[in-house]
Amino acid sequence: MDEVDAWIVRKLADMSIPPRAAEEIAAQQSLTDDLGVDSLAFIEALVSFEEDFGVRLDEERLLLSSYARVQDLIDYLRASRAR
Repeated sequence: MDEVDAWIVRKLADMSIPPRAAEEIAAQQSLTDDLGVDSLAFIEALVSFEEDFGVRLDEERLLLSSYARVQDLIDYLRASRAR
């Protein structure tokens, strides 16, 4: 697991309703259905990602509805960091 993956898993564990241990977060889980992530917490996490990693995310991709699964979010954030 690289730095981005670890960051995402920690954030999702905290954002989940109810909160979960990081070990309970899996790539194929739905952000909303399985983890119960809400839109406000999601946007706060992405802003935090921008600050922590010094990247700028596309505004169109700041919506929770842009990501069905944990892996979709991981893929996007990895790609944004590589730019």
